[in-house]
Amino acid sequence: MPLIFSSSAMEAPEVPAPPLPEITEENGSAAVVPEAPVGPDPASFSMQPAAVDEEGELPADFERLWKAAHDNPQDFTSWTDLLQYCEQEGHITASRRALEAFLVRYPLCYGYWKKFADLERRVGLNDKAEEVCIQGLQAIPLSVDLWIHYINLLLGTLDMNLPESPKRIRSVFEDAVAAAGLDFHSDRLWDLYVEWEKEQGNMKNATAVLDRVLRVPTQLYNTHYDKYGHHPVIYADVNEELMQKIREQVLLRRDKVYQDNEGEVRKRWHFEDAIKRPYFHVKPLDRLQLRTWHSYLDWEITEFGLLHRVRILFERCLIACALYEEFWSRYIQYLEPQSVDEARAVYKRACEIHLAYKPNIHMHWATFEERHGDLTEARRVLEALEKKLPGLAVVRIRRAALERRAGQLDQSEALLREAVAESKEKPTLHAFYSIKLARLLLKLGRDPSNARRVLQEALEISPDNDKLHMNLLELEVSGDPWASAEAVQECVTRALAAPLEPHTKILFSQRGLQFAEDYSNSIQSVLSVYEEHQKLLKELGGTKREAENGDEDPEKLSKTDDGSAVAVSAQVPPTMPHVPITTPPPPVMGTDMSAQAGYGGYSSWYQVTLRFILTLYYVV
Repeated sequence: MPLIFSSSAMEAPEVPAPPLPEITEENGSAAVVPEAPVGPDPASFSMQPAAVDEEGELPADFERLWKAAHDNPQDFTSWTDLLQYCEQEGHITASRRALEAFLVRYPLCYGYWKKFADLERRVGLNDKAEEVCIQGLQAIPLSVDLWIHYINLLLGTLDMNLPESPKRIRSVFEDAVAAAGLDFHSDRLWDLYVEWEKEQGNMKNATAVLDRVLRVPTQLYNTHYDKYGHHPVIYADVNEELMQKIREQVLLRRDKVYQDNEGEVRKRWHFEDAIKRPYFHVKPLDRLQLRTWHSYLDWEITEFGLLHRVRILFERCLIACALYEEFWSRYIQYLEPQSVDEARAVYKRACEIHLAYKPNIHMHWATFEERHGDLTEARRVLEALEKKLPGLAVVRIRRAALERRAGQLDQSEALLREAVAESKEKPTLHAFYSIKLARLLLKLGRDPSNARRVLQEALEISPDNDKLHMNLLELEVSGDPWASAEAVQECVTRALAAPLEPHTKILFSQRGLQFAEDYSNSIQSVLSVYEEHQKLLKELGGTKREAENGDEDPEKLSKTDDGSAVAVSAQVPPTMPHVPITTPPPPVMGTDMSAQAGYGGYSSWYQVTLRFILTLYYVV
């Protein structure tokens, strides 16, 4: 059979041309291997429960190790202990159950897919072994090792005397190079393909495969070029001299392809050389490795921007860095402008398999779905996350906010009320939800009565929670000042009687005094509140606080708006000691008091002004 160097082979594209074909039902098996770019749907490789226990009772320690792994599914060591025990016992059913459960949670561990396939083959279940390999390749289509294992399994089990068997093998080879052929470490796969075609006596196909790999930057790129010089050639009617000339012309034309590819390899070499762990493991990667992946992605995106090459690099990265949210998020940001569905598929893979217990990326997914108008899916994502991580307040708040934005205020209120009811045994969390519910009722429901009731009920459970007191006070202050005076003073009195910190009590007293000054229609009531405030400051060490804070003397000049100075004569009666108002007004509902301690400089101005006004009251 003569070797023909066709022009079409010489123009072979960089990416293996044939699309991923469906593996047809031959020799008792059928499956479809997906493309590599954005990975499979997690549901596509979910595994069936173990078969009937053919071996009677399970080994003695199986249930104990099984329970340990399932009680803490994130503990990788518990799983490996279980798998090692089953392997040592040689119990087929126990091993199958353990491997099935483990690979659902850690599908990137290609070595365990190989072990699983070997297990089925040892007991004569070749069809089952094929199914395991296909499931593994759906989970990790970039695994060169797993593709080779699958191909070798077929080579060892198919009847090659049947005419359809070589077609089946060639089809799987095409699937393999389409999915993993652009991997920098895919040389073994390409070599196996070439050698198999040679064994079939199909030198034309072998040469075409070599033509394709010559354009792929791989670690052992030079070895593929060298094979052209030693390619076995059989011609029936061509003399050696003519054959040598043909070979020289072919190699000359291939030399430019080789040189171009060598340049691509050199560009990537320092990135590839810096990657020390290209496979998956639960152990953290060091910062240098993470920076290398980011730099490599930056370079591939900006240097060429070829979609298929960038996707392959992202998929490689997400094998080694599967437990790092930053890389999943980056991949999604890259894909979303091109295909919302593909970005959604990556979210699904990240959240349902690799980052099942990382709430941030789940909430990003929900935001993604809401942004693209799929509120049903956004709800499902958040509900599933809350079931997986019950009691996580931020998830319940996100759910309530989603319903509020969707115009479902009743549903938003119901979610918060449910959270309040379920958290009564956790006072801090109960107070948090109560404040959120009260704000919703007050600001959006325009229902201050119900908001007040929520906060008052929460105070019965947590009388020492200053945020509850502060939010109730703010609710009263924000109402009609003529109708709120009594309620405001009641809030202040309640706070002063509660087991709060001294500085917090001063804050409440200050706020009550400010309200009286702003809205009271009686000077007697203002002075009465002021006297109570002075007593509180004395009780809680107000004089010491004044010295420490270094407040200004009221006799200092107070500048007017036009810059002139007005002398303030502070003839304070002996019964009214000069004690500064040292704390600012309280924050609005739901904010942190400590964050507003300075209050934008308002408090010091207010203190001086209020002391001046009250001094005039006493002088009069």
